[in-house]
Amino acid sequence: MPVVVTAAAKTAALVDLESVKAYLQITGDDQDATLAKLISQASSSLSAYLQRPLALQEYRERLRIRGRSTAINLSVGPIATIRSILVDGQPLTVLDEMSVDREHARIEEVGGLPSAGCWASHIRQVEIVYLAGFLLPGMDEPEKQVADLLPLEFENLPEDVGGGCLTTIQMLKYGQGRDALLKTESVQGVGSSTWQAMDTSIGAISPEAVASLGRLTLAADWMA
Repeated sequence: MPVVVTAAAKTAALVDLESVKAYLQITGDDQDATLAKLISQASSSLSAYLQRPLALQEYRERLRIRGRSTAINLSVGPIATIRSILVDGQPLTVLDEMSVDREHARIEEVGGLPSAGCWASHIRQVEIVYLAGFLLPGMDEPEKQVADLLPLEFENLPEDVGGGCLTTIQMLKYGQGRDALLKTESVQGVGSSTWQAMDTSIGAISPEAVASLGRLTLAADWMA
């Protein structure tokens, strides 16, 4: 199911610099450049683990609907709005809001799609333009369009996902230049420091990030 970005988000950063500095208790500006790189690295790692973008942006997706099926599983969620739907090149002008599962990016029934009789073996070409993902820190709120088939409802990035990004940044920062297998370091007369080594098998993100992303499942993930 080809899906392309038609209006890209201005940022993919899951947390802002101020929240990172507060979390790490950093007050000066001398580490800002390094922290900015870590924000980008951690944000990319979380999106790569999830296998889809988290930032709110607009997509165009083309699908083939076969036989009696009138349900559609989109590739990105949660759905903020649906801009348009074309079925075999013909636009749909009405969409039942109750048929859309925004969280799991699923349209249970697309009105106007024939579903019986001689259509049992028919393949219909469907193209959907939609806005999906989360509003990230620093992003402007999207504006509704008159032609939208679904009322605009967007979500901010869940706090636990942002928290998972922060813990990933912490692990990246304090793991720089250290043995990945070493988790505790003691200095005589100073004390000891302990950190969690990165696990490359989960894409170098923190366990908190893994847990938070595990709750962001879409219908397409389990109804292939």
